[in-house]
Amino acid sequence: MNAKGDSDGAIADYDEAIRLNSKDAHAYLGRGVVFIAKGSLAAAQADFAQANALDPKYAYAALWLDVAERRNGLPSRLPELRAKLDMAVWPAPIVRHLMGEIDLAALLAAAGDPDPGKARGQLCEARFFAGELALLNGGKDDAEGLFRLAASECPNNFLQWSAATAELRALGAAP
Repeated sequence: MNAKGDSDGAIADYDEAIRLNSKDAHAYLGRGVVFIAKGSLAAAQADFAQANALDPKYAYAALWLDVAERRNGLPSRLPELRAKLDMAVWPAPIVRHLMGEIDLAALLAAAGDPDPGKARGQLCEARFFAGELALLNGGKDDAEGLFRLAASECPNNFLQWSAATAELRALGAAP
């Protein structure tokens, strides 16, 4: 529902999914993304923390939790969270980028894949999270450019697509 702009409906759907299975890390993650898009950082952070607690090996929960905590003025715990992640597979390059270990060019190169669909999804994710890092570092123009690319290239069913369009709106830029 969030892809259609109905964030309240999406939250209700995630609430129901969580009611039916309170151990569904993906439902908490999805609801957290809707909350972050609505500007409810505290609620988003709580959901990402719950997703991470339920599945500490789920790299996307660690990534979103890092973004939410840092946007809430907390220091990054990604080095600590990283210890439980498989750093040999995607999205490990995003983790490395957010930790300052690789630059944007290396991240985008790592996102490439011989499968065009997989490459598209990984580039989408790389650009979105790089945009978040740019925003955290005060690079509003760089963030806007990366969010614009993510919004235009991400598949509409990716959480990063709806989050990128929300970030563009929050920056005062049309998606």
